[in-house]
Amino acid sequence: MAIKEKVSDLQDELENRFLTYALSTIVSRSLPDVRDGLKPIHRRILYAMDQMGVSSAAKYVKSAKIIGEVLGKYHPHGDASTYESMVRMAQDFSMRYPLVDGKGNFGSVDGDSPAAYRYTEGKLTPITAHLLADLKKETVDFRPNYDNTLKEPVVLPSGIPNLLVNGASGIAVGMACSFPSHNLREVIRALIDLIENPKPTVAGMLKHIKGPDFPTGGTLQTGKADLRKAYETGSGAVRVRGTWQLEKLPRGRQQIIITSIPYGVNKARMIEKIAEIIIGKKLPPLTDVRDESDEAVRVVLEIKTGTDPEKVMSYLVKHTDFESPFAINFTCLKPNGEPDRLSLLDIGRYFLDFRKEVVTRRLNHELLLLKRRLHLLAGFALIFKDLDRALRLIRSSKSRREAHEKLKTAFKLDDEQTASILEIPLYRLVSMEIDKILAEKREKTAEKNRIEAILKSDRKIWKEVRGELEQIDKQYGDKRKTAVKGGVELAEFNAEDFIEHEEVHLVLSQNGWLRKLKSLSGDAAALKFKENDAFLAALHLSTRDRVALVTSFGMLYVQKVFNLPYTRAGFGEPVQHLFKFKDGERVVQMFALPGEGAEAHGGGKQQLNLAFAAPGEAGMECMVATEGGYGFRFLLDNFDETTRSGRKIMSLAEGDRLIKFSPVTGSQVFLASTLGKGLRLEVDQITLLSGRGRGVRLMKLGDGKLAGFSFVTEKDKVTLVLEDGSQRPVRMADVPVYKRGSQGVKISVRKKITSLL
Repeated sequence: MAIKEKVSDLQDELENRFLTYALSTIVSRSLPDVRDGLKPIHRRILYAMDQMGVSSAAKYVKSAKIIGEVLGKYHPHGDASTYESMVRMAQDFSMRYPLVDGKGNFGSVDGDSPAAYRYTEGKLTPITAHLLADLKKETVDFRPNYDNTLKEPVVLPSGIPNLLVNGASGIAVGMACSFPSHNLREVIRALIDLIENPKPTVAGMLKHIKGPDFPTGGTLQTGKADLRKAYETGSGAVRVRGTWQLEKLPRGRQQIIITSIPYGVNKARMIEKIAEIIIGKKLPPLTDVRDESDEAVRVVLEIKTGTDPEKVMSYLVKHTDFESPFAINFTCLKPNGEPDRLSLLDIGRYFLDFRKEVVTRRLNHELLLLKRRLHLLAGFALIFKDLDRALRLIRSSKSRREAHEKLKTAFKLDDEQTASILEIPLYRLVSMEIDKILAEKREKTAEKNRIEAILKSDRKIWKEVRGELEQIDKQYGDKRKTAVKGGVELAEFNAEDFIEHEEVHLVLSQNGWLRKLKSLSGDAAALKFKENDAFLAALHLSTRDRVALVTSFGMLYVQKVFNLPYTRAGFGEPVQHLFKFKDGERVVQMFALPGEGAEAHGGGKQQLNLAFAAPGEAGMECMVATEGGYGFRFLLDNFDETTRSGRKIMSLAEGDRLIKFSPVTGSQVFLASTLGKGLRLEVDQITLLSGRGRGVRLMKLGDGKLAGFSFVTEKDKVTLVLEDGSQRPVRMADVPVYKRGSQGVKISVRKKITSLL
């Protein structure tokens, strides 16, 4: 039989298969359900533990056994990710109300990994019982497991608003979610208000919910307006700051104690960052840090006597994770399985509608059981009215089937009633049993009438929902852990105030090796350099100054001197490690930008002091030129500290490179080419650009390159550096003034010019 080939378009197949994968990731892995707040993996772990009987009252069970049960029956995926999900549900610093009671090493806020699942144990926590309660009362739908041998719940009949109180996070294909945890008592009170209020709003819910309540505490620094907007749109962010207190010591000393850290922050890494600040002397009042934490966070910061602790903590807020953002993204699966970004009000409504459905289904299930039991009790009552006759019929029968038929016919019973009567033990055939049966019948009838009355009234069903929420609040409600400050700022500080004033020397080599030295004896050019390397520039300046580097690619890099590492030994640090240089990019100039109250000191022939370039002094002119003979003037606005990627100050043609940057210090400029020609121009002929560009042709070079330029007057002399290393002065009076773009006059006949002094 010939096999018929199926031909399809590759693009269509890719789109269809990727869509299938994306939907599978969104629905089956990454996003929680708005009803129980769980992803499939968490739901399966809790259900498997419930089926194993590992309740809060049971003994601890090996995590390996739990993971094996989950993988074998419900979740055919990796054991590592499954165990990681179980671990997270047991961490009291990850979940506001842990769902798993873990025994053993389940990790820490320092980022320590949990022990392997063969070493740890676990069971369910008491609050988890409310996620699984009434699961056997047909309150939720079930579906086949992965191999169609068992059934698993589509959703747990959660009695607690788990999505809000414990939060969730996940990344799917094209969407993600990030739910912060909240206080259970506040959420339940908001839900009760939602039940009673005919026109609910997010603002109304926020009268009860003050904001996220993280398990690690801290303080919420986001204002009410921003919080309301985030809860209304389902998207936003909050800032969480750790807490601290001042502890007084003998002899007037004091120390700062950090008592909580923001949610999700690695405490060990935060302490390492603080230690780096101390070692780098970026915060001199802070002298030491040590971790004295046990179950509670206690990080000790030692400070100098007389230090303002508010300013120290203000610095740490801006330069460490002591304050950290938390994104809000209320994207989850709606009851129909559709992903959507919801508001706080939507989440509350979906949960309450789900609770109403669960309560209704539970009551219907209980009503069905009551009716069944009452039906059997009615049969028992008929038998006990004429017990002797019933016994004669049974004794005269030769088989159970014959007895069944005789009783059924004689007392007008149905099959179910007759079968139950035949199951009654002989000891129950006493006169007192009929009293018990009648009492049970009255009790069951009253319960049946109560449930039927509830099911007939929407108001009574909502009363049941509310009562259950109030009971959970009474049992598990607690105080907030995260205080709400609403954007209270610490004392203002100036980062420069924390920098110790020290004089240092910076020495830069031609290949880009930078040394920062506390002292320098002799000439910087006499220092030892790597093979095929030589001295380029040196600066004597203060730690409060800034250093600027101009590169051959037309880039400017500015960094504060105190941020540069000291050179302990060797040839220093490559500038490529301090900044993001491109391949082949080299420093052509280094100059100082003094900070407040400091000035640069002369220390090398190529030192350039731009004291006039202080912030706020706009209007000063500078000039740049390339070896291709192009250049321009520009107004110096402000040399602020740049990022590691620098700031572009000139656009270069392919193969061209910048050779010099200089402030405009005269009305004329002298240019020299490598082929021995010189040209004097009026500065006004050089274009003044408002932004970066390539500029204009300054000099016709032929096969040569531009060796350099210098600002002059007619009475000046400029020293030429020739190719053999010799130097020769040139009087400007001998060099005519030409127009821009001219080739100039011959100033060196036999030797090429390499640079100008």
